[in-house]
Parts: sequence; structure tokens; C-alpha cells
Amino acid sequence: MAAVVGALLAPTGALAAGGSVDLDQWASLDVYWQNGNLNGNNSRYPEGGIVPFRLAVEGLTPGSHSIHINYDFTAGGHKAYDFLATWNGWRTPNLCSMSGGAISSMCPGLPVSSSRAFPSDPYVANALSVSAAEVYSGVGRRLTIWGGTITSISGPAHSGSPNGNSTADFLVRFTSSGPAVLLAWGGHLAQSAFWDKAAGGPRDGAGEVSGAPWHMRTLQLDGSGNKNQDRSIQPSAIVGELPPYALAPSPPPSSGSGPGPGPGPGSTTTTPGNRTNGRDPTPPPTSTDPNERRDTGTPPGQWLAAVWLLSAVTALSASVGWRRRRPLSRRVPGR
Repeated sequence: MAAVVGALLAPTGALAAGGSVDLDQWASLDVYWQNGNLNGNNSRYPEGGIVPFRLAVEGLTPGSHSIHINYDFTAGGHKAYDFLATWNGWRTPNLCSMSGGAISSMCPGLPVSSSRAFPSDPYVANALSVSAAEVYSGVGRRLTIWGGTITSISGPAHSGSPNGNSTADFLVRFTSSGPAVLLAWGGHLAQSAFWDKAAGGPRDGAGEVSGAPWHMRTLQLDGSGNKNQDRSIQPSAIVGELPPYALAPSPPPSSGSGPGPGPGPGSTTTTPGNRTNGRDPTPPPTSTDPNERRDTGTPPGQWLAAVWLLSAVTALSASVGWRRRRPLSRRVPGR
């Protein structure tokens, strides 16, 4: 891993004139962008949840640029961020919030956004493929940009042993229409129900990591090694696990079929920005957001199932009790 990171730090392209980068991640309990690390005091995320990231790039010369998104695939032999996902697949924070440090100069009214799908990852670890984990989760996997267009995403390239510490790396090429762009994506927290229970093994998801944290990085903006960013998440921030497809926008594909309809892996989509307040779309205003209940580890849908079952049992018990209490004299002959 050190060799790969070292190689990425070596200048290989034209440096963006005066370019700067700043990376934030979303603290789900404090409900603000964190320019530092996530831990159990400021965040709660389940296995299968998605940590939102925003990257403000400033001082660019309009035109073509590149940057690496690098993340810890395993930490201490356990799966950590198994793949990258759409930034608002789990939480929808305000991208122009004044918290954190990655506040784009385009805020508060962001321009039209565009996005491009992350390539599917065929890498196999412990007899299971990341591409199968992507399908298992059912979540969207797109990189979104404001102030420019993503022209290509290459990778991910894996380095290191999955039985220890290992990383995955995407090379992103984009064009900027002005001096600033804002990039947003999510880090999907590996699920033990897939890693490695799907192959009959023990739990091996993000909740099994202990001790040291794992990281999300941006590296080598236009070949400049001194413009790198690194944000980590502590194991104490992981609580519970989501079931498969809990965050899917539509039902899972039927057995033997491919992903449902939608943009292809190399396609680009555009979404109108909110020119009034920069939100894309409106986030929950406080930590009392009822969606925060998901972070307790109770899979979405089980609350409804439990309520339905309790209601049915209660109704049945009441019906049986009422029939038993009916006076015999009031019964209709022959019934």
C-alpha cells in the first residue's frame, strides 16, 4: 500500500495553477460536515450504510484535470469501504452547509450537476467478488460533480492483501468550466451478511474492524502530491447492519437478471442544481430526523412487519375472546 501511495504522490501531470482541495465527511449524529475524523461521539453508521463525502476543488484553470479517489478496502483483515456509492444514498446533507472546510465558492446556489457511474469492481477477496457485493447492496454508485463534467473514471486498482491492510484507487478525469468544482460521493460500509457469511464464513464487514480506523483519501490533483486529503472513521461509529436492498430506490432484480433499468456504467446524467439554497435536495434540519432510527441497527422494514404482526395477533385474540363471551341464548340456530 505504501508503494502505491508513494507512486501516486509523484508529479505526473500539469499542476492546476493555484489549485487547492478540501475533503469533508458527514457526521450523522452532529449533523454537520466534519473536516476531521468520524467516531462514536459524532456519528452512527450501520454496515451497509453510506458515508457522504464532498470535495471542494478551487483555483483551477478551466479545462481538463485529474484526481485519485483512494480508500481502504480492508483494515486489519476486515472489509471496510468495499466500494464507492452515490453521495446521498443514505443521508442527504446540505452540500453548501457552512460546517467543515470543503465549502465551495459556488455556494450557496450550486450550478447544474452531472454524474458518472463508478465502474463495477471485479476484484475477488476470500472467494467473493466486490461486484457481487454491489449487487447485494442494491445501492446507486455514481460520482457527482458541480461546475464541470466527469469525462472518465478508471479502476479501481487494488493494492495490498485483503487479509491485512489494503486499498482501492479510482482515477477520475474531469473538465472544469470555471475555477471551482465540487465533487460528491459515498463510501459504502461493507456488510458482514455478505462478507463473508455469503460464502459460509464468519462476519467480516466494517463492524468487525477494531482498533485502528480506516480512511478515504483524495490524491494527486493534476500530479501534485502536496494537495492530498485524508479522512478516517473509527470502528466506534459503526452500529448494526442493514439488510440487502434496504437503500435501493427500486425492488431488487429477479434471480438471474442484471441490474434494473437506468444509466449505463459509462453514462453521464445531469441534474438541475437548486439555485436558491444550494441543497440537492433538502436535508433533515436536526438530529431528530426519524431516519436516524436506522442507525440503531434495526433493519428498515422490520418495524412495519412487527407492527403488522402485532396488530393481526391482537385482532385475532379479540375476535376469539368476543366469540367466547357471546351468550348462548343469542346464537342463531344452525350456526
